[in-house]
Amino acid sequence: MTTKNPDKSAYILSMLIHLIVLAGISLRSFHFIYNRSLWMDEVYLCSTFIKTSYSHLATAALDYGQKAPIGFLWLVKLSVDLFGYTEMVLRSIPFIAGIVSILIFYQVCKYFLSKAGQIVALSIFCFAPALIYHSVEIKQYSMECLATVVALYLYVCYAHKITLKNNLCWGIFGALMIWFSFPIIFILAGIIGGISLNYLLKRDWKSLLPKLIPFSIWILSFAVNYFFFTKKHADPSNWVVYFFKTYDNFMPFPPHSAAELKWYPRNYLQMLDYPLGLIWNFKETSSNSLIVLLQCALPSIVLFSGIYSLYKKNIQFFYVLTFPIVLMFLASGLLLYPIIERFWVFISPIFILFIAYGFEFYRQKIKLTYGALILVVAIVASPVMQSIYYLAMPIKFYKHKKSFMKEALLNVNDHFKQGDVVYNYWNNAPGYKVYQHILNLKYTAIQGQDFRKTARDHTDYNQKLNKDFTKFKGKKRVWLIYNKQFLTDIGDKIDDPDWYYKTNVSPGKNLFNEFNKIGKPVWNFVYSDITIYLFEIEGF
Repeated sequence: MTTKNPDKSAYILSMLIHLIVLAGISLRSFHFIYNRSLWMDEVYLCSTFIKTSYSHLATAALDYGQKAPIGFLWLVKLSVDLFGYTEMVLRSIPFIAGIVSILIFYQVCKYFLSKAGQIVALSIFCFAPALIYHSVEIKQYSMECLATVVALYLYVCYAHKITLKNNLCWGIFGALMIWFSFPIIFILAGIIGGISLNYLLKRDWKSLLPKLIPFSIWILSFAVNYFFFTKKHADPSNWVVYFFKTYDNFMPFPPHSAAELKWYPRNYLQMLDYPLGLIWNFKETSSNSLIVLLQCALPSIVLFSGIYSLYKKNIQFFYVLTFPIVLMFLASGLLLYPIIERFWVFISPIFILFIAYGFEFYRQKIKLTYGALILVVAIVASPVMQSIYYLAMPIKFYKHKKSFMKEALLNVNDHFKQGDVVYNYWNNAPGYKVYQHILNLKYTAIQGQDFRKTARDHTDYNQKLNKDFTKFKGKKRVWLIYNKQFLTDIGDKIDDPDWYYKTNVSPGKNLFNEFNKIGKPVWNFVYSDITIYLFEIEGF
């Protein structure tokens, strides 16, 4: 009869954990080096770093109404100053944040979870496609995830220590996080609420009073950051609220209809998919609703079992993890925080910890080792397989966020001849503006004007458009570049004006027709988001 060797089992589990961490770092490194084209959301933020100063980042509004924490902006600015204005340099801070978040999350998991639970938590965190994606996107979401992980790690280090030095350190380190993440306030407020409620219920004033030191420092840091830096991002037109409200990204609070009640399960399912990656979704085809519901059954059972298990096991940490979720939903109901895809990223470590606790809950009930192994595989198979798929097919990595801006501009560059001219339609202006400073293009495009707000109707619009065409009068060959995915601009009302959008002729088709009147197309190339035409001009 053979007996298990606990030392050998622990060694194998430790090796597996280290392999998972290494895989997470490697996946992020691969997509960072792959260096896909910037997509429009990145372009909007990158535009700010073309020519700006640290003081400008701190005091002035960002290009295209973008919003990001001042600490994050300064780090990106520093990297650009040191290494140049390139895609990889611009993405270096989110990439570093993604790597560091894995390493620190590992430390958090070691404190709260068994080695088997660590495998579940780290597998989801390291392989979830969305967390990989945002680690190589020049936006602040990877930094926000890191800030959450750091806040949890600081809780591990200082929550149960009572000395003045430890509480001051906790206060200072936590206060710094506020300068690198907007939603970290939900996490810190959750920690304040969770610890305070636990001690108040126990009437443990001796333990609560020292914690007022870090809590006060956090509140002071938030106030300074908000009134001197973040407040400048306030939108007097309320366009951001209008935009996210139009697309139903705020929680109905309270819900007033059956349709509004559907918001809750719909967004819960979307959260399981993005950012957790627990639903098989390669963005190829629309998923069958029944299949999606079946897929979410196991993650949901494990998730809610984990919440229950933590409640029974560690009430203070239960409060600390659940309060930020409640605060986030409350903020959404008050139209202060939209809930969609990227806005879930900062809080994803909390849901991952709940799932790991749920796994440990069932692992204790499963007597067979193979049963626990099957449960691990069933939970983490989806993010692992999706990441392997995107490793083999990086061109399909989140196709709804995929752009071919760089490829399109380089395609024109490769076929451009002396005497040619390039006309860049107004809706591709942000992308061209950024890549003009990144790529060594041999042409300077004529930037088309946006006449939508000054034209009365299609006829008037086309008359103004043709006046714009006089900029390349006398040329024999004209390249036309337009974006067929982003048809509006920041600050626009949805589908406004009606005559431009709600018509039988799409904006792109109308543009082509007007070009077709002055020349003939001799070559074109169509990407998923960018279209290129080469026209030979006849007597214009």
